[in-house]
Amino acid sequence: MKISKTPSAPCWASLSTTDTAAAGLFYEVLFGWRAEPVADSSAGGYGNFALDTGGPVVAGVGPVRMPQQPATWLPYFQSSGVEAMSARVGGNSGRVVSGPHGILDQGRLAICQDPAGAAFGLWEPLEHAGFQTVNVPGSFCWFELLTRDGPGAVDFYQSVLGWGTHRRGDGPYTEWTVADEPFGGMVDMSTGEFPPDIPSHWNLYVAVTDPDATAARCAETGGQVLVQPTTIDAGRFAMLADPQGAALSVIRFAD
Repeated sequence: MKISKTPSAPCWASLSTTDTAAAGLFYEVLFGWRAEPVADSSAGGYGNFALDTGGPVVAGVGPVRMPQQPATWLPYFQSSGVEAMSARVGGNSGRVVSGPHGILDQGRLAICQDPAGAAFGLWEPLEHAGFQTVNVPGSFCWFELLTRDGPGAVDFYQSVLGWGTHRRGDGPYTEWTVADEPFGGMVDMSTGEFPPDIPSHWNLYVAVTDPDATAARCAETGGQVLVQPTTIDAGRFAMLADPQGAALSVIRFAD
């Protein structure tokens, strides 16, 4: 995954949580992140995570907006015109949940769902361009869609965002590309290998040097290890959840 200003490329990740203070402490232990609140009082408690104090910004964090809303990580994709892109979401059987609207002087956003219910954001940048670093340890490196409708997801994201696809070998895994650059993938959960109660969702990966040690820290700090450290063709990964229930994955890519 690369930092890119290309429309439809991944550009940001944001945590909505039921306890911003606790989340800040957890991710500081887990990844060494530092929570940096936005000084403007109209930001509604939103802030950023940096790799270190004053270091490059890697993600956003803010409170959930509704009492029953679960804590979750949300991916954002670059837009040069969020109104037009939001219209394409609705025109291709998706749903615009919130927006489009402006966020201070930072940019314009819309929160959307694909036809299977997986949530994602569209971001038209102004002052806030998005990620300041990716792929290095402690930063995001891969965006993966788990869906109950693989063919439908391909049709939707190709129509709305113009993504390309590439099948990896003969297996069920599909890679997403923007301008021929892979940035993520898709797992079709309709194969029967996944419990039926897992909804379609985006799973975001953070690069780490030691997935086993990271998983151990997660458990020791009040989080959950949803998938134990496992070696796959791409490297070694684990799926984790923070104490408020927001899930993400960590990976050390194979050489």
